[in-house]
Amino acid sequence: MTELACVNATVTRRERISEHLVRVRVAGEQLRRMPWGAQGPGPRADAYLKVLIPPRRGASVRVDVDDMARWRREFMAAPPERSGWMRTYTVRDAATVDLAGTPVPELAIDVVLHGDPEHGMGPGATWGDTVREGDTAQLLVPAGESPWWAAWDEHRAAAQDVVIAGDETALPAISAIVDGIDRGVHVNRPADAEFVPPRSVTVAVEVPTAGDAVPAAGPRALAAAASCGEHTVRTVLSGGTELVWTWLPRGARGRNLELELWLWDRLSERARRYWATGHTELASWQDDTEFVWNTARPEGHGTYWFLAAESAAVKSLRRMCVSGGVPKTDISFMGYWKQGAATE
Repeated sequence: MTELACVNATVTRRERISEHLVRVRVAGEQLRRMPWGAQGPGPRADAYLKVLIPPRRGASVRVDVDDMARWRREFMAAPPERSGWMRTYTVRDAATVDLAGTPVPELAIDVVLHGDPEHGMGPGATWGDTVREGDTAQLLVPAGESPWWAAWDEHRAAAQDVVIAGDETALPAISAIVDGIDRGVHVNRPADAEFVPPRSVTVAVEVPTAGDAVPAAGPRALAAAASCGEHTVRTVLSGGTELVWTWLPRGARGRNLELELWLWDRLSERARRYWATGHTELASWQDDTEFVWNTARPEGHGTYWFLAAESAAVKSLRRMCVSGGVPKTDISFMGYWKQGAATE
C-alpha cells in the first residue's frame, strides 16, 4: 500500500520560464520523507504530487492521511471556497539546497498559466501566478519506501526507440523524462541496478505560442542542441541516446492539430511497412470511457510510444497510432486534463 504524507515546504523562488510557464521551487526538511532512495533528489521521469491550495491566502488544507478515502470524499463534496483545491503537478526536478543553514531537498514545480476568457485562470494556475518567495506550499506526496506515482517505464524504454508526444501540460513530465535519461536516474528501480538508456527519443510538444518554445522550458540538453529545422533540435544525451526535440507552437490554430499532423508524419512510413508485410487492413480502436490512462506492456519490444495531453487529444493520438499499425500494448497514454472540466 502506498504510504502518503502531507508535508509543508517553503517557496524559495518563482521564475517565469516562458510565455505561459512559471517554475515554483519549494524546499524543506519534510521533503526528506519522499522516496528518494540512495540516488537522492533528482528528476523522476513523470512522477507527480498533489499541491493543496487553501481557500484563502495564509490558510491550510486539513488532510487525514490515515483515512484518505473518507477524507477525499469529504474534501470533494465540500464547497472549494471552504475546503480549498487539489491539483496534480510533476516533480520537474529536485536537488539538495541549503535552507537556513541546513541541506534539504528542493523541488521544482512547473505550472502552466492558462485559462479561458469567461472564467479566467483555474486554482492551480492562479496559485502559480500569485505564489511568492517565503510562502508555505502544502503538498500530498508518496513517502517512505512507496513507489513514485509515475507512468514512465524505463525498463520498457531501455535500448529501444521512444516516441513521445504531448501538449504544454505534459511538458514538465516530458522534460523530466529526458533529464532522467540524460543523468541516468532510476524511477522505481534500485540505485545499483544497471541503467540502460533508450537508443533514441523523438519528442514533439505542442505549446500555445512561439514564446513557449524556448530551451529553458524543456530539458537541460536543449541548451547545447543543434538546430535541424524550424523549431526542431537534435543532440546526443550523455548515455548515447539520440534526442530529436520538436516544438509545435499552435498560435491561432486549433488545439491538438499541430500534434496530430506531426504524429501522422511519424506514422506514415510505419504504415507503409505495415501494409508491405501483407496486412490488408489496419486495426481500429474505439473507447468511450472517461478515464484515459493506460501504460504499455512492460514485456514489449520495439518502439515505445508515450502520449500525454488533454484527454480527447490523447484518445485521438492513440487512435492514430493503432490505425498506423502500432500495437496497443506498445502505447502508454495519459489524459492529463479534460477540456471544460476541473481535474484534481
